[in-house]
Order: sequence, then structure tokens, then C-alpha cells
Amino acid sequence: MKNQKGAFTLIEVLISITLLSLVLMALYRSSDMLRRSNKHLYKHLEKSTSFMKGNRVLYMDLLQADDNITINTKNKFHQISILNTGHSLYGQSSVQVTWLVSKKENTLLRIEGSNYNLPLKEDSYAEIDPIVKKVDLFKIYNNKKKNKLLILLQYDGRPVQSFMIQNRTIMLTKEELARKPVDMSKAKFLDTSGKPIKSKNTDTVLF
Repeated sequence: MKNQKGAFTLIEVLISITLLSLVLMALYRSSDMLRRSNKHLYKHLEKSTSFMKGNRVLYMDLLQADDNITINTKNKFHQISILNTGHSLYGQSSVQVTWLVSKKENTLLRIEGSNYNLPLKEDSYAEIDPIVKKVDLFKIYNNKKKNKLLILLQYDGRPVQSFMIQNRTIMLTKEELARKPVDMSKAKFLDTSGKPIKSKNTDTVLF
């Protein structure tokens, strides 16, 4: 007598469909998690790449600059102004560049132009490039000889990035100039007739 092969029962079909649904749901969740992870990683890499490019641009701005560099340290975020640099993002031979952090989302900005003053006016010839948002730290320090620059950058709670530029002559800010000691022995005093007066006071004072 031949064995007859029975068909699947309704319960077996329902169980199979349920198991298949669970497997498909697990695969979908895994795929969705992978997609979100890749998206988050892409954004992180995009920000990091933009930040690294910004570091390189600032480095090149300073490297190709003349000795007319001014640092403003009176605010929380420092500001650096380069009156003349050969590094341009817009194909110019010589440009004026300023790096500062705006109050809007603490965005680090690079301003490139020619003979402009801050704040910018409508007729100012300048290009503004946002480098990175959510800046936590932007400080520029120079040594006593004013020939080295240390730049510290941090954004969005990430580790601090730093680099140093050497053999640069830095101009003093007004605040630093106000604290600069002056040797009065080298000062020249004139009387009412315009003739020089020899001074015995050789003390170093602050003005």
C-alpha cells in the first residue's frame, strides 16, 4: 500500500507565515539600523572633513601671509586678521582675510576680500565662507617674540585641534599695545622752543 503524502494544515501555514513575518521584521530593523548608522557616520565624516579642510585653509592663509597679522583677543572667541596673503579661494593673487566666530550658531567664518572693514557694508567686496558651526573654542596665542602662532579649534564638544605656525611677525592689538612696556630712556622730549631736552628718567613705564 502506497504512503499518501498529506497537505499542509491551516495551522501549519499560519505558523509558517508568522515565522516568515518575524524574520522579515528582524531583517528590516537590521537594515534600518544599518542605514541610520551609515547616515550618522556620513554626517560625522562630512563635518570632520569640512573641519579639516578649514584647518588647512587657515594654515595656508597664515603660511602665505606677509607680516601684517593682527589678533583680537578681547572677546570669548579670538579674531585674526591677515591684511595680505597670497592664498585665495577665488583665484586672486593677493587678498585680505579675516577669521572670526559669529554669534549665529557660533559659526566659524572666513572672510576674503580686498580693502574691507568690519562690520561689512553693502558695497564691500568680500566673500564669506562658513567653516563649521557650534564652535566651542577658537583661540590664537603668540609667543613673547611674536614670531610663532598657536591656533586652538574645537567644535560640537569634539577633541581640541591645534597647529602652530612659526616665523610669523604678529602685530600687537590695541589691548596688548596698552600693556607693552616702553623704555623712556629712548624717548625724546622737546621744550617750548622745540629743542630736545635730556631726561634723566630711565624707568620703564606702561601707557
